[in-house]
Parts: sequence; C-alpha cells; structure tokens
Amino acid sequence: MTIEEKLQHFREACMADAMAASEKILSDYKNALEKDFLDYQNSEIKLADMEVKTETTRIDKEINKELALEQIKLRMELSKKAAELKEKIFTQLDGRLADYQASPEYEALLDSQIERALKFAGDDEVKIYIDPNDEALAHGLSVKHGIDVSISKYPFHGGMRAVIPAKNILIDNSFEKKIAEAKEKFDVEMEVL
Repeated sequence: MTIEEKLQHFREACMADAMAASEKILSDYKNALEKDFLDYQNSEIKLADMEVKTETTRIDKEINKELALEQIKLRMELSKKAAELKEKIFTQLDGRLADYQASPEYEALLDSQIERALKFAGDDEVKIYIDPNDEALAHGLSVKHGIDVSISKYPFHGGMRAVIPAKNILIDNSFEKKIAEAKEKFDVEMEVL
C-alpha cells in the first residue's frame, strides 16, 4: 500500500470513527433532550392537574357557600310563610270557636266534659271551672249535675277545667290548652319540613 492509499485508508478510518462518535454524541444528546422533554411534559401535566384540582376545590367551595346561603334564604322564607299561615289558621280558628261557643253543641260539650270529670273523680270532691265568658251557662250546668260550677278568675277561651284535690289532679279540657298544643304541633311539623 502506498502512502496515499494508507493516508486515504487512515482518513476513511478516522472519518468513520468521527462519524460513529458524532452519531453517538448526537444520539446521546437527542436521548437526553427527549428525556428532558418528557420530564418537562410530566412536570407541566402535574402542575396543570394541581391547578385544576385547586380551581375545582375553590369552585366547589364557592358553590357550596352559595347553596348554603340559598338554603338559609329559602328556610327563612319558608319560616315566614309558615308563620303567616299559622297566624291565618289560628285567626280563623278563633272565629270558628266563637261561633261554636254560641251554639247549643258547645253547651253539650261542656256537659259531657263535666260528666266525664265527675265519673273519673268517683266519690272524691271535684271543683269544676268554666271560662268567664260562659258565665250564663254556669247555673244550668250546676243544676243538671248537682254540683257547684265555678267561674274561673282567668279566661281560658272556653272548655272546662276540673280539679280533684284528693288525687291532686287537674283535668284541663280548656280550648286554650288545646290551641297551645295545636300550635306546638304545628311548629314541630313545620321544623320537620
């Protein structure tokens, strides 16, 4: 082999080595860049996911806050409407009770309540009280049952109350008590809703 050929061969060998080294360096550099790019993508995806979660949490809290405020508003409206309805119902009830107390059925009711109280007391002493507005009925009820029917010092909107001192019992068949129980039940039922 001549020097020229040797030189050519050396040049080709060097070029092949340089090309191989260059390709390896480029391949390593390309792989490093791809790895960096994948790391960057993963990092950005994680960051975006965290931002989405943070924003979702913030929006959920905001929605829950608005929902809670709306529920409070609706409950207040419901409570207001319930109070108006309750007032209307019990105002109508007062009117109907006044009409009922002017009817003969009311006297029959007092008569049956007194009869039951006397039967419950048996041989024990019973004090019967009626509402001051029913004073006109007292004499007739006293005569019919053979007892002294007293007029209460305190109005209780009709009905009758009886006291059995020997048994320490109060029988309260007053309309005032029945109305109070109905109002309480109305309030409890509205709270359940």
